[in-house]
Amino acid sequence: MTIVAVKKPGEGFTYATADTVVDEGDTLIASGLIEDAEPFSDPT
Repeated sequence: MTIVAVKKPGEGFTYATADTVVDEGDTLIASGLIEDAEPFSDPT
């Protein structure tokens, strides 16, 4: 999987780079195989 972008609460999406820090509550856009992403998905 590759994290493509990150959205912090109250902000817009930004492209992910090697320096991107992911915090609790962030929304991620990822690219990859479904079976690789499913363990990280939110079922609600």
